[in-house]
Amino acid sequence: MHVLFGGLFWGVLLILLGISIVIKAVFKIDIPVVKIVFAMLLIYWGLKILFGFNFKSHSSGNIIFEESKLKASKSKSEYNIVFGSGEIDLSEIDISEKNAYAEVNIVFGSGNIYINPSIPALIRVSSVFAETKLPGKTINFFGDYIYKTENYSQDKPHLYLKLDVVFGSARIGES
Repeated sequence: MHVLFGGLFWGVLLILLGISIVIKAVFKIDIPVVKIVFAMLLIYWGLKILFGFNFKSHSSGNIIFEESKLKASKSKSEYNIVFGSGEIDLSEIDISEKNAYAEVNIVFGSGNIYINPSIPALIRVSSVFAETKLPGKTINFFGDYIYKTENYSQDKPHLYLKLDVVFGSARIGES
């Protein structure tokens, strides 16, 4: 239940309420935000009951309806944050023999992704109604961007990170 009392939930609710008021005033379209939020809460509770009151699926690389931390593993290359917040540590990823690939998807959530500054990296970012902070660059609302670390070379082993952020926020940090 901590999701219902967290800043992310109330922030999204207030933003949606504000957008619905603007749409109603400008376009004369009535969007029942309160009814939609109530329906989403019922769906949330139903999913909690179906999954035994526990969404923890860290071994699968998912953070759903919670706040958590994940570390990169050799067996997993995709990490998802949905309706939650979390940290994903990719700083110990191994590129000694070949390129490493990782994909991070953040939907209606927020995430901090940590990379090792000594590991060459190419990060392809796609943001939709989101904010993505990279070292030296911020993408607000919409955008695609390719970020390369200073020591990146296409000919040498490197980390390729695909980051998709939809209705959320992400921050790439170096650890």
